[in-house]
Amino acid sequence: MSIKTRPDIAYNVNTCARFMSNPNKTHYQALNQTPTLGITYSGQSEPYILGYCNSNWRGDIIGRKSTSVYYFLFRRSPISWASQLQKTVALSSCEAEYMALKEAIKEYLYLISVIKQLNIVNKEIFYLFTDSLSALELANNPEHHAKTKHIDIQYHFIREHVTNDII
Repeated sequence: MSIKTRPDIAYNVNTCARFMSNPNKTHYQALNQTPTLGITYSGQSEPYILGYCNSNWRGDIIGRKSTSVYYFLFRRSPISWASQLQKTVALSSCEAEYMALKEAIKEYLYLISVIKQLNIVNKEIFYLFTDSLSALELANNPEHHAKTKHIDIQYHFIREHVTNDII
């Protein structure tokens, strides 16, 4: 349900789902904070796609994995979002944010292609925001290679898109 209609509780659902075999009152309360909210579409005419991504480093208490989160708006209305546990343990908050940025960029590229195919806007304006200066520095500066050798090659896909001025 949260995947389709409730981006505001997607993270809580993702986290509480890990305790499905033994739920308690705390889990119910986490999911029942905003029962009357949902997606609304404003019909604003601004041709923007705004994306936001983040992660919580070591947020999973059991496996110490981080959670990647992204959220995209088109004309001030939500069109895509995700909250998922990362596949590997990040060794730093920078690495966790970098992994989250990779997932957001994949979705960003997909959304750009959809918007262009639909000819919804004449001039596309796309923004992707992250609050991690270290992840942005890593994406912009290949000189950090010695400090980031352990980061899987798939995450350097970010750097390739930054270098080619796609992002």
